[in-house]
Amino acid sequence: MGNSNSSKSSVSKSYSSEDGIHRDQQHHHHHHGFDNNQISHSQRSLQSLNSFTSGFSFRRQNSTKSGKAIARTYQSSRDCWPSAHIESSFLPVFPAHCPTRDTEFSFLEEVAQGAFGQVYKVKQAGSLYALKVLSKYKVFKDNAVQQVKDEVQIQKACGHHTFVVNCPFNWQSKKRLYIVTDFVSGGELHQLLKNCAILPLAVVQLYVAQLAIVLDFLHNAGVIYRDLKPENILLDNEGNVQLTDFGLSKWLPYGNRTKTVCGTLKYIAPEVLAKEPYGHAVDWWSLGVVACLMLTAQGVGGLSGLWMGLN
Repeated sequence: MGNSNSSKSSVSKSYSSEDGIHRDQQHHHHHHGFDNNQISHSQRSLQSLNSFTSGFSFRRQNSTKSGKAIARTYQSSRDCWPSAHIESSFLPVFPAHCPTRDTEFSFLEEVAQGAFGQVYKVKQAGSLYALKVLSKYKVFKDNAVQQVKDEVQIQKACGHHTFVVNCPFNWQSKKRLYIVTDFVSGGELHQLLKNCAILPLAVVQLYVAQLAIVLDFLHNAGVIYRDLKPENILLDNEGNVQLTDFGLSKWLPYGNRTKTVCGTLKYIAPEVLAKEPYGHAVDWWSLGVVACLMLTAQGVGGLSGLWMGLN
């Protein structure tokens, strides 16, 4: 990404193109090839063949070579895996390489901190994006591999909706996962509420209507969102809502139920807190809490506590 090296070697402050973004440190680029002799036999057997040419690949032998040499080469190649286990765990949802290697993402600033990593504002070919960088170690530690894969699949499948933030790119490197979404310039509804406390009734009606439309769309698509809150509701440059962060979303056919306790406490429906089976209706509860917050600057968390106490 960025400009390619033009002569001998140069020093640049950038992200590695292997990860799909500039690496934020000075490093030297050279035109000489990768030295396979520096990589051990075990590393060759575990790394992706796409990362470098395997030392054990089957090659055309010179006519003077014996059949025994060919047999030994073939036997060694049988131990060479096509991809590392940690990489294959995220395939095929996360490709092994950035799908836009020809044009790099330039780092601009960090905009948020998440459970598994950071979110950056980046630029590519004149367009702005939000780049979420997740640590594979943290994802494995929290047993969240399927959760992260569902997040990307759902956002890609539903990103064409007017009120859903699109996810055009995602990929993985050896240690990280990368999720690129469209950058929404208006900021979070959370920040708007911090600045204004109570919103005009007409604005609340507009936002509730738009959120109801997108929730109905998700439910009919077989998705339960489970984390509706002002921090996950972005505003575009025209003031319309844009739903983002599908980290707790799940594929759930309409009418079915699930039991996982998750979400943000202030917006969680009572049946989730009670560890009872629940369905898509929990998203409507969360919308009610958000509406109450926009109208009164107060949530309804006390109602959940009262309901729990009565049961």
